[in-house]
Amino acid sequence: MAIFCHPFSFLTPKKLINPLKPTSTFTYINLHIRFQAMNSRSDSSSSKVMCQMVPGLDTNEKEYILDQTFERYTSKMVKRNGKGTAIVWFRNDLRVLDNEVLFKAWVDSESVLPVYCVDPRVFQASTRYFGFPKTGGLRGQFIIECLADLKKNLMKRGLNLLIRHGKPEEIIPTLAKDFASHAVYAQKETCSEEVNVEKLVSKALRRVQLPHSTGRSTSQGSANSPTLQLVWGGTLYHLDDLPFSTNSIPDVYTQFRKSVEAKCSIRSCAKISMSLGPAPCIEDWGCVPSVEQLGLQPQEVSKGLRFLGGETAALSRVYEYFWKKDFLKIYKETRNGMLGPDYSTKFSPWLASGSLSPRFIYEEVKRYEKERLANDSTYWVLFELIWRDYFRFISVKYGNSIFHLGGPRNVERRWNQDQRLFDSWRNGCTGYPLIDANMKELSATGFMSNRGRQIVCSFLVRDMGIDWRMGAEWFETFLLDYDPCSNYGNWTYGAGVGNDPREDRYFSIPKQAQTYDPEGEYVAYWLPQLQKLPKRRGTFLENYTWSKLCLSNLETLMETGPLRQEKTVMEDGGGRRRKDT
Repeated sequence: MAIFCHPFSFLTPKKLINPLKPTSTFTYINLHIRFQAMNSRSDSSSSKVMCQMVPGLDTNEKEYILDQTFERYTSKMVKRNGKGTAIVWFRNDLRVLDNEVLFKAWVDSESVLPVYCVDPRVFQASTRYFGFPKTGGLRGQFIIECLADLKKNLMKRGLNLLIRHGKPEEIIPTLAKDFASHAVYAQKETCSEEVNVEKLVSKALRRVQLPHSTGRSTSQGSANSPTLQLVWGGTLYHLDDLPFSTNSIPDVYTQFRKSVEAKCSIRSCAKISMSLGPAPCIEDWGCVPSVEQLGLQPQEVSKGLRFLGGETAALSRVYEYFWKKDFLKIYKETRNGMLGPDYSTKFSPWLASGSLSPRFIYEEVKRYEKERLANDSTYWVLFELIWRDYFRFISVKYGNSIFHLGGPRNVERRWNQDQRLFDSWRNGCTGYPLIDANMKELSATGFMSNRGRQIVCSFLVRDMGIDWRMGAEWFETFLLDYDPCSNYGNWTYGAGVGNDPREDRYFSIPKQAQTYDPEGEYVAYWLPQLQKLPKRRGTFLENYTWSKLCLSNLETLMETGPLRQEKTVMEDGGGRRRKDT
């Protein structure tokens, strides 16, 4: 593969030796014409690379893995001790295995009614500050697949999934009244939009009057209304098991991790009965919606990684990565890769949708360590899961400040919202191949490597000086693995406004490219126009424009603030040097 670097190296924060350094826009035009000529002679077949399915197993193998896994997590010892009908309000916990919401509802009732509400505030709304679609077509399709799989897996256990379109605070109370449900069970969320919906549902439930024959005990003089039972879930460590109160959660990740590792234990996965029935008698359970019915624009994945939504796919991916391909043992060495399905676990989309339990991953890691080997790589998967916990618990501590411009520390810093600069970033037309390739992957697949996310974040906020919330909201639209805690936690962290300022690092794009894409394979995959550039192994071919669109951004890129200056390091308001990564 050809070797690349960004075209505007004389504008980069870390100055390079550049024998091809152009001195005028005219030189750029000549280089652009030269590149267009190369491109016209290139083999277009390189852009027709088929996408890779994740997981890469056939249907029969996935179903077999699902059945075997469910069998391991089934217990004949679990007994029901409740009465009446309990509603399970599915939200971001779209799974059966190790779902404490479903487990508690089943134990406390004679019948369970699983419900999913297609909320227009999730699928048809815009992001708060900059008006991007709150949910893009790629994540919408992924969620649809999660719902279809959840419905199938519930039916295997004697239940079904009731799908209704509308706001939960209008749908759930009506169902509670119709089925005389004594309680509604749901996973507890932490961010304000989700918490506000919880409050609205709880308030509406208090207005529902049930007959006393439901079996629910009530105090004298109180209304016999259904209650909203919020159950903590979605994290490796349970909130109730933390060695500190939510107000005292350590701001520094390392302190948080060491404390929970030393003082907490991880709860075992909940084991449930093989049969979860009987299901309530319902004529129309509702159909899994299409992308168009969600009000979203369909988008096919034709290149890169195509993630299949649902619990079946999630469990299959764990099996594929840990046991079939045996990549767990080298995870720490490969996790910073950017190309292909197996440099990292790729669990995050299923974790975000709740199709996969972090506690299940933990138990599989421990089983792998017992049956095969334990090393730094097996531990590092758990290390990354603790990062997810950290951001979730920090959102409890700091609330909406994780969405504010100054972040949890209320940092005052000058940002710009230059639309042309931002558009060049989000469209992958900055002229910096490593940045552009990552942004092309995001828009085409809904996924980007962890290393790529750090790089494009640093470029947007450090080099361009763009308001970090623009990047965070763009990620919110496209990421399959979007969840507010991890997304905004990572963006505040990368922008230097997070609660842990010690990791306020600047990423040198040339250095990142040399380290993580030395052969230019990743860039060439997403920018196939560059494949015919001369090969210079071990170095970078500098100063080219990779497309006509990039050329239109030259004037802006050269004349706007941070990109115009040549800096050896970036400095924050206090003059402290950031590590050049």
